[in-house]
Amino acid sequence: RSSSPEVGDKHGRSSSADSDNMRSSQSQRTNTSGGRPRAKDLDERTKEYATTAMDLYRCYISTLVAFPDNLIDHQLLNRAWDTTCEQMGERLPLTPTVAKLITNRGPQVRGEVKTKVKPLVELLYGFKTGQNKKTIARNRKIAEDLKENSTFAFKHVKEKTGLYKHTIFQMAVNAMWFANRKDDGPRHPDLFSPSLPVEAFALVLTAVENSIDEYLTGIRMDVPFTSNDYRSVYEGHLKSLREFAEHTAKYQILDKILIRMHSDARFHSGAQPLAAATKATFSTQTLDAAIKEYEDGATTEDDSDAPEPVSPA
Repeated sequence: RSSSPEVGDKHGRSSSADSDNMRSSQSQRTNTSGGRPRAKDLDERTKEYATTAMDLYRCYISTLVAFPDNLIDHQLLNRAWDTTCEQMGERLPLTPTVAKLITNRGPQVRGEVKTKVKPLVELLYGFKTGQNKKTIARNRKIAEDLKENSTFAFKHVKEKTGLYKHTIFQMAVNAMWFANRKDDGPRHPDLFSPSLPVEAFALVLTAVENSIDEYLTGIRMDVPFTSNDYRSVYEGHLKSLREFAEHTAKYQILDKILIRMHSDARFHSGAQPLAAATKATFSTQTLDAAIKEYEDGATTEDDSDAPEPVSPA
């Protein structure tokens, strides 16, 4: 699994909306949604391509770059379209309408992560609903303590032990990508296995922090989970994860955490375990026997051992 969204550049042809916007008008239906593109406004063939590309793009947002800038977003779009065309066996031009449909999945993915995480934050970190002064003060104190040095990332927040092992992370991953065997994780093992991508973990951390931010006043207030406000937070978590991995490389602590998260999440989904790589099963004795057979002349380069040709009837 590549950590770079530029993998799509390996394809020979560009699929940018700029170069492919001359699509015939017969290939798409008239947009009847008042300006906002909708998949159901497309012809069946284009819709099939768009649906596949949207699915891939949302997985790229989850596993490669959750808050892409314009350049990287364009690369993710191109990669999704290139891969779709390869899978379909025929290349279609990428129109601005379809491109917009695909990239709209970015905010949707981030919003979905927040929706999955929000109730978990309230439940697992002990926030309470209410407007009395005691509850407000308590919520504010919890939020401030959790935010300080990313204490929320510890399994035991008071003792600050079990870094990156809090129960909320596994629960969020299960809910977001492994809810069932048809979810993104099980359907795209090339992107989500054999370990949870560190980028996906950083997205979960960012969503958890966003939900904690909503309690900083003591009363939960909606804090938009936007790229402008949380791209730097996401990048900070990604940097911290990589520094943690480097600092603990001797014991591969983060690798083990991510492998376990994927394994537990896949089990949660009900999907079959990924097949282990096939290993050679020939014993040393078998290999030695093959050598002896060759040395004894049982196997030669001539046609003496070739099967007799079948006579025509």
